[in-house]
Amino acid sequence: MTSAQPIPPTPGNDDVQPATQPPGGDPQARRPRYGRRRGPIPVGDSFVPRLGPSGQEPFAAMEDVVDDPDGEWPARPSHQTPIAELRFVALDCETTGQAPHGLVELGAVAFTLDSHLMSFETLVHSTDRINPYARRIHGIGAESLGGAPSVGRVLERFRRFAKGAVLVEHSADAFDTRLIASTMETPLDADNLDTSRMAGAIWELRDTIGLERMCVELNVHHRRPHHALADAEATAECFVELVRLGGERFGWRTLGDLLAVAQPPPPRINDERRGRRRPADGMRPANGASASTATRRRRRGGRRHRRPQSSTAPPVLDQPQTGD
Repeated sequence: MTSAQPIPPTPGNDDVQPATQPPGGDPQARRPRYGRRRGPIPVGDSFVPRLGPSGQEPFAAMEDVVDDPDGEWPARPSHQTPIAELRFVALDCETTGQAPHGLVELGAVAFTLDSHLMSFETLVHSTDRINPYARRIHGIGAESLGGAPSVGRVLERFRRFAKGAVLVEHSADAFDTRLIASTMETPLDADNLDTSRMAGAIWELRDTIGLERMCVELNVHHRRPHHALADAEATAECFVELVRLGGERFGWRTLGDLLAVAQPPPPRINDERRGRRRPADGMRPANGASASTATRRRRRGGRRHRRPQSSTAPPVLDQPQTGD
């Protein structure tokens, strides 16, 4: 057989063909092709839990109409309400990991100081890109969100779930409640407490303590870190222990006592969701120019064309030398 004759195919290997190799034979084209998963991610009508219950506690569902059929819980408790009479909802969110943060999982636990009332857990449908680092942390990818309900339906169900309760989260800047408020474009009608502020007041900490470290200090079991429901369960158990310690040391008895120590700053809701602010009355640019156009004009130019920082100290220019 000469080199000019064609090479016959190997018997039994008809299915093994270099399909990714182009006619030119570029060796780099043999590498597998990575990228976005093609096709839309389907939206579901029911909750898609990722972890499930830890015991025999009841689980909230999308079809539930009322969480409190007897009307036991008021719309919002007053600050004079004793802690023992309050209903709390500990919550945690997992996100896409990049601004603007998108919700991909929501977990919550309704409880009192004496009992675990109900759990809430579901993945949330999203078409936003999930940051690779965030995916390594919480393990949620785009392929995990198929069949999950939309964020609007999930948050509307959570609003009913948290009605009449005090929200509890482990975040000094109220990240979880701010994320929910910005997504809904309206704040939740509830007070919220931060367990890291409570721990800082009890142990006189200068830095914010992490949830896993706080679980170790309080001997609380944390079954799966960076899972929304597990983080919410750990936050609820830590909260109960912190209330006990604060009551013994500082005499915490009412909701007002907790708010004075552990209330984070309120969420800021912009007029437009992406953080753009509308100019106030009397502050619109002149000559009919829009605010964005005026901003672009002010920011035009590179570093060499920037104005001096202080008008009282202009830059010193080289002056020609003159004789005496």
